[in-house]
Amino acid sequence: MKLQGHFSKYSGINTIQSGANNGIKCSFKCLKTDDCKLALVKEQNCKILNECMPIDYNHTNFVLIKKMKKSSRMNSSFTLKMNLSGHTSSALSLAVLNNGVLASGSGDKNIKIWTPDNGCEIMTLKSQSGAVWSLAELKNGDLACGLDDNTIEIWNTKNGSKKMILSGHSGMVLSLVILNNGDLASGSEDYTIKIWNTQNGSAKMTLNGHTNQVRSLVVLNNGDLASGSYDKTIKIWNTNNGSLKLTLLGHSGMIWSLAMLHNGDLASGSADHTIKIWNTNDGSEIISLDSRSMTAYPLVVLKNGDLVSGFNDGSITIWNTNNGSIKMTLLGHSARIRSFVVLFNGDLASASDDGLVKIWN
Repeated sequence: MKLQGHFSKYSGINTIQSGANNGIKCSFKCLKTDDCKLALVKEQNCKILNECMPIDYNHTNFVLIKKMKKSSRMNSSFTLKMNLSGHTSSALSLAVLNNGVLASGSGDKNIKIWTPDNGCEIMTLKSQSGAVWSLAELKNGDLACGLDDNTIEIWNTKNGSKKMILSGHSGMVLSLVILNNGDLASGSEDYTIKIWNTQNGSAKMTLNGHTNQVRSLVVLNNGDLASGSYDKTIKIWNTNNGSLKLTLLGHSGMIWSLAMLHNGDLASGSADHTIKIWNTNDGSEIISLDSRSMTAYPLVVLKNGDLVSGFNDGSITIWNTNNGSIKMTLLGHSARIRSFVVLFNGDLASASDDGLVKIWN
């Protein structure tokens, strides 16, 4: 009988130095077990797991081996690690919490909390108020969720309780970001940006200036706030006094996404089928990337400085922003990419209208 399989290995925070033979033996044991999904190697022991089981990452020494389908192995430089399935509608938003776990928001009105190392679902937070368009972790570890009923919910992710509802927008809350002082900024379909005190739920100020919905927010290196809008502009705000410092003009289509590069430049994705890189000091355009006749919906920057863009056909492109060249294209999703986040270990998580969250190595 010939056995063949593909495995990925993940390690706990306090991982032991298990010998290679132990891992190989445990992999073979998993192959021989029809319903094996995970194999846990601890010291000389091998435990076969046929269902998703939470692991205590802070106190358990382990090496976790996950069985993969052959179709999930992409190439020598990039691998699809796993699919996180559980949402019954589009996966719209992602956030990494301070303990390394992953949160995903969906059109099914649920927020799911996952351990990205093994794909275990820790809990489901049931909003019941609307689709979850945006997520952001507050400095105290709570999770803010922007909804299509015009509100923001604040959740305690340790016990799954809803702590607070922030009301004030008159349109869907499409984007959230945490400012350097811990305040929460929200961009809305109502054309405004609001700054919130998350201790008492009060709105500290409202930034007016956009003439269409505010789709993306990002904090710049100097603490200023950049906002991208369907009005085709990017605005840079002083959040201390609410003043508008700069408006970046150059896109001919709606702006969907913003991302901060490591060198302080700003990337923007637009419906004009370009991704532009901007100098945020003087508002000048540095380079324009041709996004293959498609709109770049989400953008994110990897730990090595490369820029990642997601498109409506489900493809993901990785760019060298120094020369504008495409380094790699990842295929796997079957519908529009909605959100990205970079995990603590450098892996990429992507959320899509196909309802899946994928973890890429």
